[in-house]
Amino acid sequence: MEPISPPNVPAVDRIMITSRLGLDQRVALEQLVFFNANQHRVRLGIEHSIATYGVPEIYASGDSLRIRIGGQAGVQSLFAVTPDGRPVGVAVFLRAARDRFVVLHLGVEPRAADGVESNAPVLLKLMHEIRGAARRTRGVDTIELVYKDRGAARHATARP
Repeated sequence: MEPISPPNVPAVDRIMITSRLGLDQRVALEQLVFFNANQHRVRLGIEHSIATYGVPEIYASGDSLRIRIGGQAGVQSLFAVTPDGRPVGVAVFLRAARDRFVVLHLGVEPRAADGVESNAPVLLKLMHEIRGAARRTRGVDTIELVYKDRGAARHATARP
C-alpha cells in the first residue's frame, strides 16, 4: 500500500535531486528563494549569509536556471524537483576554504498536512547530496550551515 499524500504534495521518494532547473521554473524558484513562507524562522541566518557572502540572484545560463551569490566564485546549486520538474527545494553552497563547504541558502517548499509540516524529508535529501559532494571532493572534511536558533545566528558543522 502506497502512503497517502495530501493533494499537490509529491511522495518524497519521487523527488529527484538535480543541478539543472528548466527556464520555465523561474517563478517557482523565485518563490522558494525570495518569498518562502518559512523565511522568518531563519531570518538571522539569511541576514548573516547575505552580509558575509552577498545577495542571491537567479539567472539563466544556457537552457538552465542558476543561482549566484554576490561575486562569489564556485557557487553550486542543487534542486529537489518533482517528476514534472517543479522545484520543491533548493540548496546553494560553495567551497569556502580548502577543507569546507558552506551552505549559503536552503529553501524548501512549505507544506502542511493537517497542520504538520512535511518538508523535512526534502531538506534531508538535499543535505545528503551536499554531503555526498563533500565526500567526493578532495580535502573537504566539513560542511557548515548558517541557521537561526533561539534568536542568535549560529553555525552548524558536520563531517561528511
